[in-house]
Amino acid sequence: MTPPNRARRLLLHPLLWTALLFLALPWTAGSDPFHGQWSGFVGIATTMVIFALFASGFNLLFGHVGELSFGHAMFFTLGAYATALYANGFNVTVLGAVLAHGKGDNMLVALALSLLLALLWAWLLARIIIPRSSGIYFSMITLAFAQIVFFTTYRWSDLTGGEDGLQNVARPTLFGADVLRDSDHFYWFAALCVFVALCVLYWILASPFGSVLHAIRENKQRARFLGYDVDKYRVNAFVLSAVFPAIAGWLWTYFQQAINPDAGSVEYSGNVVMMSLLGGMQTFMGPLLGASVYYELQNEVSQATKYWEAWIGVVFVVFVLAGPRGIMGIIDDVRTNGVAAILRNPFKREEPVEPTFDEALKPLDESPAVSETGVR
Repeated sequence: MTPPNRARRLLLHPLLWTALLFLALPWTAGSDPFHGQWSGFVGIATTMVIFALFASGFNLLFGHVGELSFGHAMFFTLGAYATALYANGFNVTVLGAVLAHGKGDNMLVALALSLLLALLWAWLLARIIIPRSSGIYFSMITLAFAQIVFFTTYRWSDLTGGEDGLQNVARPTLFGADVLRDSDHFYWFAALCVFVALCVLYWILASPFGSVLHAIRENKQRARFLGYDVDKYRVNAFVLSAVFPAIAGWLWTYFQQAINPDAGSVEYSGNVVMMSLLGGMQTFMGPLLGASVYYELQNEVSQATKYWEAWIGVVFVVFVLAGPRGIMGIIDDVRTNGVAAILRNPFKREEPVEPTFDEALKPLDESPAVSETGVR
């Protein structure tokens, strides 16, 4: 690779633009951290960063494998409740046995517990539902299991606090210093954690494993004929997609210093679907941009009208019609066709249609061969 091409590839690298986005987010919230001005809503920037990771984990399954989950908020809420229960402690009786734990301050232990709980639940679900379902059936089953988690957190008040959830979760110390109490410090802490997690996600997608996932997304039958165990790859992708929402739930609990059952509701799962579609579901940067735009719109529109949900719905419909591949697709169209061509035909751009397996290869004739004399 020549030096100019290497430099161009570096400038277009998604992780570089991710870092630039995270550096720019505080200014979108009305802050100027390099001059000590944190008068803006830096909490909005923190929310954008955390949900960017949540949406990216969901998009690993949706955009890169082609399986739509309507219940990914269950992994977010499992990570969040594991963190809150570790931080606040609990004392509950289960089948006659008393389970108790005192308060904890080690955020790495809280992270490990969040990941362990989410991974175990994801592995169990994956082994149950993936060999037996796909498409809309997969979506409905994930929604059903998410409702189980939601109603468990809602009803098991002795452990989860019920409808009120768990409050007064203390933020942990960082190397013995109580610096995460400040909103600005917590933003940079969250941004760093999310960036490291996204580096891991990028490595997964850029690996041969990620290439197989893309092949499965395009055509499961062809991937099977190439010798890949499709269900095994789907199980692994499902489990990996639970890791990043669990980390986001860990950060969200410390950021909000509370958690309630709403974190596992259908609304949260639907929001990340919208973020992924808004940004571009088959791209790495799409969920990041989708989460940022969604919460910036919510912040701005909610200050102008109490019907902000309806207006965000209108914006989403316009994006789906004008840019079916999301914000990243619009950026790609601008680079390819120019702004003028897009403005002339804003709703007429079509995605290339890939041939299906049946169109690409003729079906195999399995009937016995017949000679010209008619003798088999």
